[in-house]
Amino acid sequence: MAMAPPDSEPLREQRGDGDSSPDERSDGGRLLPAMPLNLRLPAIIGAVIGVLALMLTGWLGHVLMGFLICFGLALGLLNMWLVQNAVSRVTATDHPSKQMMALSSASRLLIITVIALVIGFLLKPDGLGVFIGLAISQVVLVLTTTVPVLKGLRQQS
Repeated sequence: MAMAPPDSEPLREQRGDGDSSPDERSDGGRLLPAMPLNLRLPAIIGAVIGVLALMLTGWLGHVLMGFLICFGLALGLLNMWLVQNAVSRVTATDHPSKQMMALSSASRLLIITVIALVIGFLLKPDGLGVFIGLAISQVVLVLTTTVPVLKGLRQQS
């Protein structure tokens, strides 16, 4: 599945037959911008944050925590990628299943949680870095997906 870069054309007109392109969703007559599915920007932001975390934690004498923050960022990026694949797989069918999506989400989150908890407990106090990295990756995900959508909606008004 091709991924559109965040700075690509944010809005497309709805076709006359009432169908919109696969990158768009109509919500009560209002055309929503195409969702940027490119993970390049979150990966770059995560790498920059990871380098800064390594520098800061190294300066504080907790290099292991810095590496675990990077691991948490990578785990969060992997989760984003797995979410995209799961959504693509479920919505590719004629009748998308909510149960399939729920099972996919639950199993993915369970595995990530177990990995983070095991590392967190075995390597305390530096193991906290995994949770910090996961939390930062979620903030990065939210910002990199909502900002382009909000800009597109603002241009539409």
